[in-house]
Amino acid sequence: MEIFRLLGFCLCALVLLDVLRQYNPSYAVLAALACCVVLVWSVAQAMGPAVDLIRRLSQLSGVEHIGAVCKAVVIAVLAQGVQDLCQQAGQAALAGRVELAGKTAVLLAALPLLNTLAETLLSLLG
Repeated sequence: MEIFRLLGFCLCALVLLDVLRQYNPSYAVLAALACCVVLVWSVAQAMGPAVDLIRRLSQLSGVEHIGAVCKAVVIAVLAQGVQDLCQQAGQAALAGRVELAGKTAVLLAALPLLNTLAETLLSLLG
């Protein structure tokens, strides 16, 4: 199963990062970034069937804003990962700005959905 392979990778990376952090914290952050990229890539590959199903359901239902919701979720997950890396590197201020940028990007990704909601409410009221 794919999840067990990913969990094993995470445990090996955890041990490697802990040892590396003792000798060279800068390389530990870079190694953590590399591990995160590998994990995100693996999860993105595994999500292929789910994305296809969501796309097919979106086409069948006529709801065109499911993509905006999916985009917002991906942005939130990626921003959280970068924020965690910044905190691990001891850059709390940068981590806070990454969180702000992520929230702003989620809001911008959701604007088409909010626009449709506002138009629907206005048409119901007037």
